[in-house]
Amino acid sequence: MTEPVAPDDAAPAGAAESSATKREAELRATLQDIILADGFSRLSVSEMAQRLGCSKRTIYELAPTKNELVLDAIATFFATLREDADRASEQCSEPADKIFEYLQVGVRAAQRLGPVIIADIDKWEPARRLWQEHMRLRVDGLRNLLEAGIATGAFRDLSPTLVAEMVFAGISRLREPDFYRANDLSLSEAFDEFYRMLLFALDTSPRDQD
Repeated sequence: MTEPVAPDDAAPAGAAESSATKREAELRATLQDIILADGFSRLSVSEMAQRLGCSKRTIYELAPTKNELVLDAIATFFATLREDADRASEQCSEPADKIFEYLQVGVRAAQRLGPVIIADIDKWEPARRLWQEHMRLRVDGLRNLLEAGIATGAFRDLSPTLVAEMVFAGISRLREPDFYRANDLSLSEAFDEFYRMLLFALDTSPRDQD
């Protein structure tokens, strides 16, 4: 007579599901790194599988098409950036610090974007729409921080919408390689100068007169 298998001898169903979920998250994270660094226009599903060390079938279990995989990776990157920025600003008490941390998160995240992915996004309408929506939400977030600072008297009574739009227009320019060929600033130095000018313009403290 065959003895029944003790419950402890069987792998828990929850553990198997957890392992599969963890594996899927790791694959998506690695694929996102690949796409952000190297772009997607020339990246085939076969190359994805090779670089991830898995089968094409596994890739298609993540999403039914390459396009959906790419859009998911880009959308997740942008969403995580916004969540991190909101969290970083919420941890600050001073309005100027809130804005600085909110913008710094974006600078750090942008360092993951290679020149190829930026060009690929610009050329492909669905990805470009994701970028535009992301920037709209980032502008909205900055405008809210500006409005709060103005309401408490910490910032000058300037147009929050105009300032927010100009800030992100400036950030876009600072990400362009040709900007650095025309001056001696590094990326970090350029952003530091840019943020100091912004906060100086917003500051309501009395200015020394010549």
